[in-house]
Amino acid sequence: MSFETLLRHVCQNCTESTIRTYTFNIRALAKLAGHVHVPMHSRWVTGPLLEKIRKLPLGQRKKFTIAGVKALRAYGKSKKNWTNALRQASDKYSEQRNKQTRTARETELWPEGGYAALKKLEKELHEEVHHILKKAASAISKPELYKIQQWFVILFYSRHALRGDLAEVQIRKRGHNYIYQKGNGPWHIHIGQHKTSKAVGAIDFQLDPAVQEGLEQFLPYVRAKTSHGYLLTTKRSGSKMSRRDMLLMLRNLTEARLGKRLGVQMIRVLRTTDSAKAIDETAELRRELGHSAATQFQYVSK
Repeated sequence: MSFETLLRHVCQNCTESTIRTYTFNIRALAKLAGHVHVPMHSRWVTGPLLEKIRKLPLGQRKKFTIAGVKALRAYGKSKKNWTNALRQASDKYSEQRNKQTRTARETELWPEGGYAALKKLEKELHEEVHHILKKAASAISKPELYKIQQWFVILFYSRHALRGDLAEVQIRKRGHNYIYQKGNGPWHIHIGQHKTSKAVGAIDFQLDPAVQEGLEQFLPYVRAKTSHGYLLTTKRSGSKMSRRDMLLMLRNLTEARLGKRLGVQMIRVLRTTDSAKAIDETAELRRELGHSAATQFQYVSK
């Protein structure tokens, strides 16, 4: 029996993305505790380990206290000091986010130009793959497909701040996560299984026109060079790219080209900050009308 089996047993209502996140973070916590693998007992989730976590930046503190509590739950255990530490870290994190001020980590990672830096990078990458996009789809190599893919991923995240679910998107309308068209109409993306799907349901939206145009260029190469049915592909083997590898590709690419190692969480902060004025105006209108977000939407007449 593996640790993941224990976790799944106590997290039966968790989505696959949630299981992956918990598993990844618990492995990182175990590594912090000096273990190569996650032990099959709870003795390693100790008070000294918690004290080590308390000294970390708030974001990491919150992540690792969640991991500790979830690991203990998988073992059928509960420790009050870990539960209290999680509550304190979560409260502190919410308090900090409500101030709408950048954390030290965000200040360190903030690229020049903010969210617009990704659009600038996308244009640079597109110029670099322009000659590849002139080739027949079946004639390109796996490394060339990977370079086109890097461009497309940056293009996507320069317009849409999705979590890491892009790695699970299929190119046909099947499963939980996929891209699709209605007839010959605009392209949409459907994310039926994601971190908050239990609470908010599926995410489904029409892709930005620039992303649609890029998708139309990218898809023929995906179809010609792969058979796994997913949008993203590994560089060497040509197999489906994992969520972890996509996130690593994104971080490495932005670090190499922007000097900032941007993950999807940071991109979501950049995207939201870029839309702050519109968000504030919407919130002010809700207060003026006395509406909830759902009710305000119902009052829109097109």
